[in-house]
Amino acid sequence: MSDRSGVASVELAVLEVLDAAVSGRPRAHARSAKALAGIDERLGLGPRYAYGLLLDLARPWVIPVRTVTMQGNVGDRSFPDAAGPGYTECRLSHVGQLVLAAETRRLAPVPVGLINGTTYRGGTQPSLEPRRVLAALRQLLEDPQARDQEVINIVGAPYSVTGCTMTGDKAALARGRRVILRETGQITITGVLVPEAPADPPSPAHGIKLTGLGGLADKFSFPAHLVIESLPARTVAAEVAQAIARRAASRPWSDTHPELARRTILPVYGVDDQSGMEVRIPITLRPGSDPVAVRDQIAAIEGVSVEASYAYPAPLACLLRSWVTRHRSEDIASSLNELEDAIHRDRQRERRNR
Repeated sequence: MSDRSGVASVELAVLEVLDAAVSGRPRAHARSAKALAGIDERLGLGPRYAYGLLLDLARPWVIPVRTVTMQGNVGDRSFPDAAGPGYTECRLSHVGQLVLAAETRRLAPVPVGLINGTTYRGGTQPSLEPRRVLAALRQLLEDPQARDQEVINIVGAPYSVTGCTMTGDKAALARGRRVILRETGQITITGVLVPEAPADPPSPAHGIKLTGLGGLADKFSFPAHLVIESLPARTVAAEVAQAIARRAASRPWSDTHPELARRTILPVYGVDDQSGMEVRIPITLRPGSDPVAVRDQIAAIEGVSVEASYAYPAPLACLLRSWVTRHRSEDIASSLNELEDAIHRDRQRERRNR
């Protein structure tokens, strides 16, 4: 890990290759195939492996602060497979340019690695909300004696880049302990009234409608009682929609044991995966269903919620304090401002490109 940016050495080498591929023209894009050839030549990292890394550094649902920006089909939440590297282009993001500027000492250090953590690449250090990290570091610059709890309150809990809820012993994590946290997607109850159940309801397993999955079922329209609006980063929305449909599907014993079917089969009538770059899965319920109970059942499905082990390399407040102490002799106040501006510009670009 680089001390000046916190970026892993292989990722830093990738950024340097991208910079060379566009010959110092920061607004130019390089063919991803050309960049991958340069990565292979420099690192010996084959294109099949390097392309996945390149995509992760550019995907807004994987990493909080992107160091790469790409044009073309990079996949989405329902269909994550990207187009081949001959059909996409890449370049450094504004943040990626700052990382190289910090590495070459044209700029004071920037805490990109501190923000991104390592979980996006299979590590245990969670990501943090970028602006809260910048605020905590500024507080430590102004008041080196700030209490640890004050710093922790500013920086906040581990950050889900996709907007999921993180639950678990976050206080123990901040103290430097390894903990298990659960990340759960956001499921909104729309407020649309669920009809009353008929006096003699049909088996809850019949008639499930599954749409929005590339032609796997006929299109239909229905009132949404629940909407899944976020999922963990590595969860594929289409697979979640299919899992819900399976949980609502008919069983051989449904007609002969209707009461058991009503208790064990999800009372879902329709699932419509409308996800693209962001997750959106409207769900309609069967008459007489309780939206709160069904929401909790869906939240427990693997993929809608996931558990993972998390740990910081040191107590969180110490980690932030150490970064400021190591770099206080440089103009890190200015580099923090530049990083905040670069994050803002990259997010504006992402919104324009959607």
